[in-house]
Amino acid sequence: MDMADNIDPNPELHVDADWKSQAQAEKEKLAAKVGDAAKPPVESPAESSSMPTIAPSFEMIVEQFAAQALMAMGAIPQPGGQKKVDVGLARFFIDSLAVLEDKTKGNLTGAEQRTLLTALTDLRMTYVNVLKSAKK
Repeated sequence: MDMADNIDPNPELHVDADWKSQAQAEKEKLAAKVGDAAKPPVESPAESSSMPTIAPSFEMIVEQFAAQALMAMGAIPQPGGQKKVDVGLARFFIDSLAVLEDKTKGNLTGAEQRTLLTALTDLRMTYVNVLKSAKK
């Protein structure tokens, strides 16, 4: 007789209901023991001091990328007051804005388009000047 002949082709699943209730009771007991101490306090958006008080906008996104690019070019001091030039990082942020310009073409308001075009023009000119001064 083969071992495969001893295997029941339609086994029944027996779930011990008492075991489930014991596991749930232990889970609840552990949660009560740990309590709320393990959970960080949750602030509502109105209570949080780190939340911006103005709504995000396209212009703010452009300004964020532009500020990062200027910081990478040393035109804006980094946190802590130091100026560090990283032209590769500056190029990344400028190129990111160029992608944004390409992907949003025809979908921007006049003000949004001017903000993006002005930022890109200024950043590109600053980038060229940083490269020129780095060669000297």
